[in-house]
Amino acid sequence: MLKVTYKVKSLFSLKKYKDSHLLARSYEHPMLSTIRGAILASVIERSGKQKAEDLFYKIKNAQIFIQHPDKFHKTQQKITMLTNNSMRSKDTDKVQTFDDVNALTTVGIREFVNVKHLVFYIDESIPNLFAYLYNIDRIGNSESHVSLVSIEKVREMEHVLVEWDSSKGYDVELFELYDWVTNLDAKGKKDKGTKFENVYIFSDKLKNVNRKRICYVEEVVPCDDVVITRTPMQIVA
Repeated sequence: MLKVTYKVKSLFSLKKYKDSHLLARSYEHPMLSTIRGAILASVIERSGKQKAEDLFYKIKNAQIFIQHPDKFHKTQQKITMLTNNSMRSKDTDKVQTFDDVNALTTVGIREFVNVKHLVFYIDESIPNLFAYLYNIDRIGNSESHVSLVSIEKVREMEHVLVEWDSSKGYDVELFELYDWVTNLDAKGKKDKGTKFENVYIFSDKLKNVNRKRICYVEEVVPCDDVVITRTPMQIVA
């Protein structure tokens, strides 16, 4: 597996899935769908839309594990807008001044995460992967600028999010992790899940086709324990 590390240039923000844009908490880590989308966007930018369509299922089926950051803190920023109220003041007949009329009004709050690096692990199934990873400059929302620090081959993964089930017990902290959907037919050939047109921003079929995974943090996972299959995030028990 390759360990990929990006430096966060300012603050990281990725709106929680069902939060509104005016009251948006942030995940402290990227989603699997976020990483896949960033790689797909990089392919489009470097090699064009047709190449991205050709590589879509390799990107979709690549094994990716997200490292949950051990050190971070959250901050909030008010979302403000200018009022445009030309009414007279209630207390006087004097018309309000420009500063009074056009005062900033808080309309929402956006949460940001102060974290130094974003780290994930990925297999080498995508052709020309290094060039596409190098080309990525945003992970998260449009303000979450990143720059590639390193790509290194490792034999074990650290502090990664792994899908939880009841056999893992109930005394662990759980996290949401969204990913594109793989839904194979009975013959295991046709995928009825997330398609290219569902994630391509200029498509008239653009929509969220995601699966929510409930995960916990596994401190160390040997890469030999990762099963390379069409269904991501499988680990040998």
